[in-house]
Amino acid sequence: MRLLCLLLIACCTLLGSAAHAARPLNRVEQVQLTSPVSGAHLSALMQLPTGTGPFAAAVLLPERGSDAHALSADNLLLTNIADQLVSQGVIVLRLHERGNNGSEGTTPATTLAERADDAIAALNFLRTQPQVDVTRLGLIGHGEGANVALLAASLPLAPTYVVAVAAAGLTGSELLANQPVMYGKVLGRDTLEAHQQHTYRLAETTAQTEAAKLRAAGSNSAQVQTYLDQQRLRLKATQRRDQEARVKHQRAMLEIVRQTPDNAQAHAILSNMLRQRYPAMAPADVQASVQAFTTPAYRSYLSFDPLPTLAQVHCPVLLLQGDDDTEVNPAANLSLLKKGLKANTRVTELRLPGLNHALQITKETAGFETPLSPSALVDIQRWLSAQR
Repeated sequence: MRLLCLLLIACCTLLGSAAHAARPLNRVEQVQLTSPVSGAHLSALMQLPTGTGPFAAAVLLPERGSDAHALSADNLLLTNIADQLVSQGVIVLRLHERGNNGSEGTTPATTLAERADDAIAALNFLRTQPQVDVTRLGLIGHGEGANVALLAASLPLAPTYVVAVAAAGLTGSELLANQPVMYGKVLGRDTLEAHQQHTYRLAETTAQTEAAKLRAAGSNSAQVQTYLDQQRLRLKATQRRDQEARVKHQRAMLEIVRQTPDNAQAHAILSNMLRQRYPAMAPADVQASVQAFTTPAYRSYLSFDPLPTLAQVHCPVLLLQGDDDTEVNPAANLSLLKKGLKANTRVTELRLPGLNHALQITKETAGFETPLSPSALVDIQRWLSAQR
């Protein structure tokens, strides 16, 4: 009996291995294409589902600069979206930014208009592939990539749909001025704001300690709650003042960039402003920051207004954003986007509670390892299925 069982197990293993070997696997191909306006040669990764098609297809457009960082939240978001789509029978083209992974040029020198041209070039490449259903060919972007998708959708040879995750409705200068720290991505740290956050947490802890002392001294629950409410109001007032000061400083720096076309002159003024606000800031960090502020990409984004071109977007659009997004305020930006798209009757808005800028679950551990919301991927797939 034991020998018979072993033989049966062996046969099942061989059959399973043969079936697995016979099962077609998803394919990944490195492809090259050319952006016709500039002639730039671009690299992209094409992921194909099993079968012969024709398949729906999507070009994925990243947040600026994230293409170079495999562990960035943006990159992980797009990787999860790509895997989800391919598993559902959609071809995915991951277009690499200029200056990354074999694409010509440099990211800091690439304007929004050039990125939109590159997105159209990616769509045109897919239109030449026999396994692609050209009637279901879209753009999916995150952050600035979402605005690139919307901008490309206003051009000739537009996509048949757009998924815009955390797109901006504000002008570039206003969006940057109101971000928690507009140059945080350049510095990688910010000692003044970090100190302020520590002060806020200390104030909250101190209030709770004093509340416990009041209870021990015989104060009733109403008295303790009144004390805590007063402390929270004071803390909110402090946070509001700090935020207003930060926005004022950031807006002033952006105005210097806008009004000073000469980079050397702009660098000198910006360096002085940074040193005054951050006296302990390392000279190398100051230099890296002011250089980033005056790149062609940064300057083009400062003058970018997403609204004027939205009236030319006629394809179905999904506006998707986490309610806890601190980089792109959901209420302010979604309302402006919908205003710009008001003539388009095929716009869907989804605000997802408890998710951040990269659709990660906010209450979980901070950082790129924060889990992506599975429901967000389902929402995207469900909307795409409805467009067929």
